[in-house]
Amino acid sequence: MSSIPENSSVTIDYTSLRQLDLNLLLALDILIEEANVTQAAEKLNMSQSAMSHALKRLRAVLDDPILIRTSQRQMEVTPYAREISPQVRQVLASIQETLLAKDIFDPATAQEEFRIATNDHVEATLSANLLPALMHQAPGIQVRIVSVDKSTALAALDNNSIDLFIGAGLNLKRWHVREALYQEEFVCVVQSDYPLTELSLEEYVARSHILVSLQDDFRGIGDLILEQQQQSRQVVWSTPHFMAVPFMLANSDCVALLPKRMAERCAKEMGLKLLPPPIDVTGFTVSMIWHQRHNNRPQHQWLRNQFTVAAQRLSDI
Repeated sequence: MSSIPENSSVTIDYTSLRQLDLNLLLALDILIEEANVTQAAEKLNMSQSAMSHALKRLRAVLDDPILIRTSQRQMEVTPYAREISPQVRQVLASIQETLLAKDIFDPATAQEEFRIATNDHVEATLSANLLPALMHQAPGIQVRIVSVDKSTALAALDNNSIDLFIGAGLNLKRWHVREALYQEEFVCVVQSDYPLTELSLEEYVARSHILVSLQDDFRGIGDLILEQQQQSRQVVWSTPHFMAVPFMLANSDCVALLPKRMAERCAKEMGLKLLPPPIDVTGFTVSMIWHQRHNNRPQHQWLRNQFTVAAQRLSDI
């Protein structure tokens, strides 16, 4: 007998296979092993009459007696049944491994690479808590942060080129899953020597601005809000990198709208001042988004839990 083909393009004769359900395959395997209807029935916790009926169906489907009587008490497996026995066992083992076996994931010994799409302010916000935990619990785990435009993020999840997207503002399809991590708001960031504790609208529009834009332009949410108030600002520098902005603010009289959690970290290290925005700019929710194919995979569940714990610890900083 030839081995079971592995080519996924093999044609399946569904009409013929409908005659042979999984219970018949189980009965066939046990009957060949035991060569005894009564003992086979006991092993499968079936009645003897049910096993006899299964044997009758197998004989009809396979056109072979499967078991033949050699004496009043003894039966013998036919040559054909013995020939197909290894393949039957292989099919059952494959079904068990594919449909019933659960992946075992041990972070302490796992060798796994995860590809996560996010921007630098989210990475900076979560990594301080996340990286030490990963290194302690799972020294063999590698995380690759990749840059993916929001317009292509869902496609990247769909084609499995990334495992997780972390950010805001995506309209999901029904096969995507979202879990909120933390709430974020905007603050104005200026040099530490700014003399006041708040920034007026007049002072805000009079200053030069640094803008973080992922659209390769000089217009952001602040400009839209200002236009509604018949105001405008002068953006002198536009960058897609949040983390570059604090370095520029520390050496200029510019102002920038930045996510508060990232800005708080930078302010402590770089001597910056955080002020409430003089415009009504809405905050946002940072969420994890993944494809439902990874819902129940233990390694992905473990990773998502690490991000959840890291987000919960943000209030401790």
